[in-house]
Amino acid sequence: MAKGPAKDKKTIGDVLRRHAGQRTVLYVALAILAEHRRAIAAGTVCDGLPEREIVKVFRDFAKKYGHSDYHPTYIQRRLGHRGYLELNGSKYRFRSALMIDVTTRQLDELRDELILSLKTAFERRQAVIRQLEHTVNLPQDKIQERRDLVGSYLDQIVGNGGEMFEVVSFAVLREYFRTFGFSLQRFSTTHANDGGMDFVAGEAIYQVTADESASKVRRDLAKSPGTKRVLVRPTVNEEIIRLCDAEVLETIELKDLLDHFIAWLLARDNRSQKSRHLQQVLQIALDEFRRENKAESETA
Repeated sequence: MAKGPAKDKKTIGDVLRRHAGQRTVLYVALAILAEHRRAIAAGTVCDGLPEREIVKVFRDFAKKYGHSDYHPTYIQRRLGHRGYLELNGSKYRFRSALMIDVTTRQLDELRDELILSLKTAFERRQAVIRQLEHTVNLPQDKIQERRDLVGSYLDQIVGNGGEMFEVVSFAVLREYFRTFGFSLQRFSTTHANDGGMDFVAGEAIYQVTADESASKVRRDLAKSPGTKRVLVRPTVNEEIIRLCDAEVLETIELKDLLDHFIAWLLARDNRSQKSRHLQQVLQIALDEFRRENKAESETA
């Protein structure tokens, strides 16, 4: 007797909970979740939402939980078997396999949980700003305290910790390269940037992500073709190395940031007995978080 297709063991809740606090993911997902909820309550099949309706809801959420500019890639990158969206004509909905036996109650609970994660992510940033403000005002000889704070921030690579990983990576790399006369600039995460450019140096772009999947690397490498780049990630494995082509000048992972870049800055501060370099790292991070807040308040 022939067996039917195997059911996807995951539900939409399992998938979306992995993106807790991630604004651009959840603003799209919550719009579509509401449409599925209406369909289930009415006892009908969910047709999905056209992009224009998703954009409208996206912008409404952005006014409440932190501004981000919309870009079509926020939908496109989630399509297909590896994502959680599917195209139904000209409308987008959750993949059918992820919606098997899902109830309105489950969707209501999921929605509340995801919205709470958005609120928590915003509040977390404010707490980080307060902590940075306190630490940069410590006496200059408090070197280890500054190093410990930088290290703890880099370890926060889940949920909206992706913003933390990007900002603190930038602060470390910018201060390190500054000591040798080179500059590094960063784009605000508040504004969509389809060029895949998180940091920009003289002859290369830096693509930074806390997403450790190979599919994320493939998407990043497809952006800005012909451009030299450096990949900054929590880890780099053999699969990632195989994906890197001639355009990838180098890869930097978390242990490189901790054991090489921060270690070098820490050694220089210990030698001078002043927190000159680590103070700059924290000040750069503080300025970047404040810049994100300002960008959100000006565009909300």
